[in-house]
Amino acid sequence: MTPEDKILERLEAIEERLGDLQASKENSRMLLEQLTPIGNHAFRLMLEEMETLNGRVTLDDILDLCRKGLLTVPRITWLLDQLENATDLWQILHPALAPTFPHIIEKMGEWESNGVFAKMSAAKSAGGNLLNSMSPDDIAKMGEGLVFLTSLLQRLADPGLQAKITTLIGVLGEIDTANVKPTGMLGMVSALRSAEGRQTLGLLVEVINKAGKCAEQKASR
Repeated sequence: MTPEDKILERLEAIEERLGDLQASKENSRMLLEQLTPIGNHAFRLMLEEMETLNGRVTLDDILDLCRKGLLTVPRITWLLDQLENATDLWQILHPALAPTFPHIIEKMGEWESNGVFAKMSAAKSAGGNLLNSMSPDDIAKMGEGLVFLTSLLQRLADPGLQAKITTLIGVLGEIDTANVKPTGMLGMVSALRSAEGRQTLGLLVEVINKAGKCAEQKASR
C-alpha cells in the first residue's frame, strides 16, 4: 500500500468519525428540542406547587418527617417479617384448604336452595319485631322468667325426679278413660281395701302434708 493510499484511508476514517459525531450531535439537539418544553412545563409546575406549599410546609417539617421515617424503620422491618411469616403460613395451609373451598361453596349453595338463609333472615326479622314490641320492663321480666325456667330445668336434671315424672306419666298412660265407671262411697271403700288402694291413699296423704307445709311456709313469709 502506497503512502497516498494510507493517507486516503485515514482521511476516510476521520470523515466517518466526523459523520458519527455530527449524527450524534444532531440526535442530541433533537432530543434537547423535545425535552426542553417538557422540562419548562415541569419547572413551571414545580414552582406552582411550591407556591401552594409556601407557608404550610417548612424545612423543620421535612426534617421531622425524615426523622420519624427513620424511627419507624424497625417497625416496618417487623411488619415485613410478619408478612413473610403469613406468606409461609398460607403456603402451608393452601394445599389443605384449597380442596375444601369448592365443597364449602357447594354446601352454601345447598343451604341457599333449601331456604336456610331465608329462614335465618326470617328468624332475625322475627327477633327484631319481638324486641320492638317489648319495652325494657318486659325484657327484664322475660329475663327473670328465663332465670326461673333455668332453675326448673336444672332440677329436672336430677335422676330421681326424672324417674318420678316418668312413673307418673306411665301411670296416666295406663288409665283408660273410656272404660272409667262412676264410683260411689262404697266403691271407694272397696278400692281402699286393696293394697294398691291403701298405697294410693298413702300417696295422697303425703301430697296433702307437703302441700300444707308449703302453705305454712308461704304464710310465714
